Amino acid sequence: MSSRLIGLVAFLVTAAIAWGLWSWTNAPVALPDVPNAHVACTSYAPFRGRQTPHNVDFVAPPAQIAEDMAILKSVTDCVRLYSARQGLEEVSIQAAQLGMKVLQGIWIGADPANNQLEIDAALDVVDRNPDAIRAVIVGNEVLLRREQSPERLRELIRSVKARTDKPVTYADVWEFWLQNRELADEVDFVTVHILPYWEDEPVSVDDSMAHLRRIIAEVKEAFPGKPIMIGETGWPSEGRTRGPASPGLVNQARFIREFIPLARSMGVDYNLIEAFDQPWKRVQEGTVGGHWGLVDEFRDQKFPLTGPVVEMPHWYWLAAGGIFVAAMLMLMAGRRRPDRSIEEHVGREILGWTAAVSAAQLAGATLLLSVDHLSLVNRGPVEWTFGIGLWLLSAVTAVVLARRWAGRAEMRIQPAPVHTVLSALRMPHKARWLGTDDEARALRHGLLRGLAAVSVAIAMIGLALDPRYRDFPIATFLIPALGWAVDALMPVAGRARTPRLTLPVEEALLALMVGGGAVAVAVAEGAENGEAHVWAVIGLLFATGLAIAPRRGPAGED
Repeated sequence: MSSRLIGLVAFLVTAAIAWGLWSWTNAPVALPDVPNAHVACTSYAPFRGRQTPHNVDFVAPPAQIAEDMAILKSVTDCVRLYSARQGLEEVSIQAAQLGMKVLQGIWIGADPANNQLEIDAALDVVDRNPDAIRAVIVGNEVLLRREQSPERLRELIRSVKARTDKPVTYADVWEFWLQNRELADEVDFVTVHILPYWEDEPVSVDDSMAHLRRIIAEVKEAFPGKPIMIGETGWPSEGRTRGPASPGLVNQARFIREFIPLARSMGVDYNLIEAFDQPWKRVQEGTVGGHWGLVDEFRDQKFPLTGPVVEMPHWYWLAAGGIFVAAMLMLMAGRRRPDRSIEEHVGREILGWTAAVSAAQLAGATLLLSVDHLSLVNRGPVEWTFGIGLWLLSAVTAVVLARRWAGRAEMRIQPAPVHTVLSALRMPHKARWLGTDDEARALRHGLLRGLAAVSVAIAMIGLALDPRYRDFPIATFLIPALGWAVDALMPVAGRARTPRLTLPVEEALLALMVGGGAVAVAVAEGAENGEAHVWAVIGLLFATGLAIAPRRGPAGED
């Protein structure tokens, strides 16, 4: 059996295993069905792409709202709004035509003049389309944001009630209702927000129903005889894990499909957050903020309300793409010459090829997942530029390391050592780092590793100091972290190596920032956040490679 044939067989076997793993992790999950595949009500905002409510000059086109309302009619008969401006007055017109109801919101902030404009606009909508309006919500989480005092908020609620006969309420997180119980005297029903993912102590999807049951019971006890509505509840389909609370499509579907019968059994009305994914929220809340919708930003329903749910409905494209990329990596690594004594070393050949193609399959899957993540995270040209740059860094690292480790099967020679980050960044002479000799390759590889090290350090510092809305960029840095750590630890054959006595200062500082940050993140995120622990392992792997590689020069090197 030739070396190439062994390699082909190993690739086909690992490709089959990779496909099986993709299939297994995306097996359909059975969940409770939503009766009639309809939810009671859902929050609606019309903004698409780069549209944002923060652009005061933007007005949503009526045709855009009409299209959205027609889509929502298939899953609900009610929408909750947060304002009546920027074209949102069209919603009640469309709702009336479709036989739907509107919870008309009034956005209350810190500016009295703007608050009055909001009140006037909302009440004008109520007067013009009374049959479509179910209730009026005066303010959303105003107390949470500390933009109004409870006393001033009471005055605003009273002023609205004096101008309409529709039921009036105020909406806020459940804790703020319990801290300001006197507000219940001013409203016709109490509207509370319960978001297990965003709790100060996050709640897992497994424990979310018990959490909701406890909070609903506590709120009902605090406001006896007062109707209770869950004004916002839901679960994100993408984003970072918070403690035990892990986003995901199956988790989102599970939460919604388990919550609806719970709400009915406890006799409370509800509104889900939200109808459509909102890209503009990623600016304020990171990836997770833009992925709470029943329908994605391209107006496709993300999961069915009946029947099984798959985490990645189009996983087979990612699987096929990953296998294809793995094949390209193997080709770019360079051909291995057949070992003339292959019959005597079949076991070694099988082991070598299996390790090589397994690494290629892992790299291929990681690069495809990184592409998928880019579409979820990035919000504009600047972020896309950096995101694509980091993806290219990962892809080039995979190719470089594949070629670096590849060689003639019979030689088993360790590649030339990588230069330290500082020496690579200095690039003493263009001819030297653009050349084809070992010194030029060492400089280029040092530059590549240095760019990855600086990028990982920046990401680690961000997650250590300001983690709330930052993702763990695991797929982005898995290849550089694992690849350079393996390269640093790779056993040497054919020549001796002696350790250096000192670690270069730039390597030491980077290793300290990355390794220390990894430990800090893992501790801060807590024992239940598995995603944080994976990220910490990536950081420690990178720190290991940074600390060891410069100290393992060839024998006689200073």
